[in-house]
Amino acid sequence: MGGTLVRVRMFAALREAAGAGEVLVAAEPLGLLLDRLRSRYGQPFATALSYASVLVDGERLRDPSTPVPDGAEVALLPPFSGG
Repeated sequence: MGGTLVRVRMFAALREAAGAGEVLVAAEPLGLLLDRLRSRYGQPFATALSYASVLVDGERLRDPSTPVPDGAEVALLPPFSGG
């Protein structure tokens, strides 16, 4: 298939809402990728995603137009409590 996929890792409430800790999706701009995940997993996932941090290859991203490169790893992390 040759490097057109992105690994998405989900933690805590996001993993519960998706019913999976990890999925492979097509490489595309960040906003489209997240929209597809919201559509796939529904409102509980979308709600949890609204307060999550999004890291692409370890770098926190917020701009939805940022391209997510082939072979990247996207981590969706809920806020952590404590200190």
